Amino acid sequence: MSGFSDAWLAQREPLDAASRDAGLVSGLRSATPHRPIVVTDLASGSGANLRYLAPRLGGEQHWRLIDHDSGLLAAMPARLDAWAASADATVRRDREQLIVKGPSFDCHIERVSMDLSDGIASLAIEPHSLVTASALLDLVSAAWLEELAKRCQQASATGFFALTYDGRVDFEPPDADDALVVDLINRHQRTNKGFGPALGPAAAEHSGEVFRDLGFEVTTARSDWRIGDQHCDLQRTLLADWASAAQEIAADESTTIDRWAERRARRTEAGTRLVVGHVDLLARPMAE
Repeated sequence: MSGFSDAWLAQREPLDAASRDAGLVSGLRSATPHRPIVVTDLASGSGANLRYLAPRLGGEQHWRLIDHDSGLLAAMPARLDAWAASADATVRRDREQLIVKGPSFDCHIERVSMDLSDGIASLAIEPHSLVTASALLDLVSAAWLEELAKRCQQASATGFFALTYDGRVDFEPPDADDALVVDLINRHQRTNKGFGPALGPAAAEHSGEVFRDLGFEVTTARSDWRIGDQHCDLQRTLLADWASAAQEIAADESTTIDRWAERRARRTEAGTRLVVGHVDLLARPMAE
């Protein structure tokens, strides 16, 4: 499975939080009436999804955060400590478990090191629980996603998947080579990220179809990144990553891509606005 650094996840976390659809998150609370709520967070990183959702879900929560990168899981306590002060929450450790208490929520957190790219056949999903992930579904294959959806159906579990990239990238001001580079980026997104050929930009639409076919009530909402002058460092990181991805797909376009990246970097310094398309998805199981 492809990895992401703790520094990159920390850099994107505020933008992710600002981009999520608030209405869909509000609906998530009514979609998970069983308390205490049991949450399985797939590819959790250092816990950004928990930090966003826990105060909004409220009440007693039991989280199992799963990631293949033990380093990211080890970074979680420090990330939680830093966040807890601003959330009026406290963090304590009870052996291997972390316990976070806030004004309206009480989280018991288990960290699990597991490589999800091997499939999820061995992953236990509690009945009537919540299965969630952020920025994951565009990295997985159609077969992996379909297996996950079936496991959710068998457990009557609710699925909530945030910030799935959908292939849209819009620059302001535009550049003549934007379309070329975005096409190459999207082709790269479909390469194997460890789960088999990735769904990439097709993930959001395909996910909705898969869960609907299994009888889930599916609601989606845009959660686009809207990146402005206040995100210059993030823009520079994205430009470098995108140029590298584009060159992996089309080495013969290397000169064009390099020149595009140079022009984009200069425009970033002068002021560039950027929209990166994402979709949030809530899948509620049929009433029994």
